[in-house]
Amino acid sequence: MDDASRFRPGWADLAAAVPGGVGVHADGGFVHVSPELAAAVGSDADSLVGEHWRSLFPSTEADRIETEAVPPARNGTDWTGEVRLDGGMPADLTLSTTERGALVWLVEASPTRTDGRDGERAGSRDGPPAGERQSSPGAVGVRSATEPASADTAGPWSDPWEGRRFVENVVDALNDVLYVVDEDGTLVFWNEALRERFGYSEAELAALDPADFLVPAESDEVPEDPAAFVDVPDRHNVVNLVTKEGESIPHELHGSTYTDPETGARYRVGIGRDITSRLQRERALKRQRDELATLDGINEVLLATVRELVGTASRGGVERRVCERLVASDRYRFAWVGERELDGDRIVPRVTAGEGDGYLDSVTHTVDEDERRTSDEPVGAALRTGEIQVADAVAPDFEHRAVARERDFESVAAVPLRSEGTVYGVLVVYAAREGAFTPRERDGFDVLGRTVGTVIDAARSRELLFADAVVELEFRVDGGVLVPVAAEADCELELEGYVPSGEAWVVYCAVDGAPPDDVAAAAGADPRVERARTVTAADGGRVELLAGEASLLHAVEAAGATVRTVVAGPDGADLVIEAPVDADVRDLIGTVQETFPDLALVARRERDREVTTVGRPGGLLDALTGRQREALEAAYRAGYFAWPRESTAEEVAASLGLAAPTLHGHLRKAQRTILAALLDD
Repeated sequence: MDDASRFRPGWADLAAAVPGGVGVHADGGFVHVSPELAAAVGSDADSLVGEHWRSLFPSTEADRIETEAVPPARNGTDWTGEVRLDGGMPADLTLSTTERGALVWLVEASPTRTDGRDGERAGSRDGPPAGERQSSPGAVGVRSATEPASADTAGPWSDPWEGRRFVENVVDALNDVLYVVDEDGTLVFWNEALRERFGYSEAELAALDPADFLVPAESDEVPEDPAAFVDVPDRHNVVNLVTKEGESIPHELHGSTYTDPETGARYRVGIGRDITSRLQRERALKRQRDELATLDGINEVLLATVRELVGTASRGGVERRVCERLVASDRYRFAWVGERELDGDRIVPRVTAGEGDGYLDSVTHTVDEDERRTSDEPVGAALRTGEIQVADAVAPDFEHRAVARERDFESVAAVPLRSEGTVYGVLVVYAAREGAFTPRERDGFDVLGRTVGTVIDAARSRELLFADAVVELEFRVDGGVLVPVAAEADCELELEGYVPSGEAWVVYCAVDGAPPDDVAAAAGADPRVERARTVTAADGGRVELLAGEASLLHAVEAAGATVRTVVAGPDGADLVIEAPVDADVRDLIGTVQETFPDLALVARRERDREVTTVGRPGGLLDALTGRQREALEAAYRAGYFAWPRESTAEEVAASLGLAAPTLHGHLRKAQRTILAALLDD
């Protein structure tokens, strides 16, 4: 391990750079305690010498250590774990034993910091200049092994050379590597940890240059002149040390210079601690902090976006505000919203914001309906699947890699804007950092996509309600709920209106050609109809159906359209769906035909229409809540306001799944709002 004739260090000289608290326990008590370990338990080193090791810990913790840690250490297996010192301070403990049976306690405590920095001890990293030795808080001894033993010296190093061997046993028990370099730049002493960790034989270590342990980029840590190596100021720093096999391992090095008092020879003494696990924990914590900060940023964008979208009436306004808000956050460089073109598979942009000039002119995005594809580009895949897609924009297989690199786009996320199963478009966001869209960030964007989709759905409904021009799609269908009822009663049914009631729909139909009671009876026998009743009994009257499986109404309303008319007879039904002029008609047709495969498109036409001022923004109904409007419409359709009344409040409330007092409350608030608008003006 070393040439004893050339190098004769003592306890303190060998281990002056050992980091953390150290204690050596032999013959029932401590024979050495470092000042750092003593300070961690609120004591001083001298008072702990001779004390049992249990004095460092609370009784319950000492019992655990005696059971879990001491036995393996006694058997030659180092034990490492977390402990709590007397006084409550947490610490990492490594417990090992020497060949002569002494227990070596290496304690890395975590005291409360006072200098406001993380991951670094308070105070300067550099120690005093070479030759100006200070007592090291991490020293494993306070006497030199070459000092003569005094009469009151008891313990394992009472004989100088026995003390020398004991020192070697102690340093070999360390998990940290220990080395000594002389003035010629030659390794003259090392412990077993260094040999085992770096894979060299004893002969190879003796022939190595200290610079051989360093990666080339850090070779300036060793002076070119070997004689200057021992003049390096005492310090600790972090470097990467290289094993014989070329593996780089980060170490925290603590070094100081020792001068032999007899010969005047100087040596560089150092301790290296493998900090791989610590750096991994720090990186993991940093990733968590970054993810939380990013998620907070997403939440801020989400909340601000929702607040702004509440008063936005148009779909274009909704999409524009989202993109502008995202790029204003400084987290993203470019954002745009696209949709599938009417008569093709290309995805065309609707609005853009940020630093993406010319990008969309240089790339093409399409929707591939082949679900077997595994290499979908993210924008098309998001529209096709309705799920968020993320990609590394600088990856070799990214379709638009070259164009993205020109604009510093390193990550991209494609977020479907969806509501109730309908995808209205895709929000595409680019970031100038790799791996920007972590799982937590994707969760935030998922909420944003669904929120924007819901707002777009509401905006489309308003656009349809207030539009002066609409697209009418006329279909012919042989099935559904009304056709079998009309066939059973041998009559014709015409839709007069419908109101949502939870997951079901309340449907009102005028009857022509049969008593309404017969129609209600026929409808009540259909398992898809939860309840049927007659509203007006005379021929040409009206029936009310609570349809739990009116999936066509769900699909059409979710697509931002409305079922305008339905006329059903024994041979089939004709229905007209009304949508805004800018609606994705292809997608709408596909949606309704997926629900009803037998639905055949008969005609498509655009028409102008006149809309009364009652329904326009600022009109009489605009100030009502959604529930008030539903209650008001259901009561009107059910003949609650007719004289004499065709339905009682209890019957209307039952149709909507409400208690009668709740219905009365909605109706009175709605009536008061409308009357106030009329009379107060």
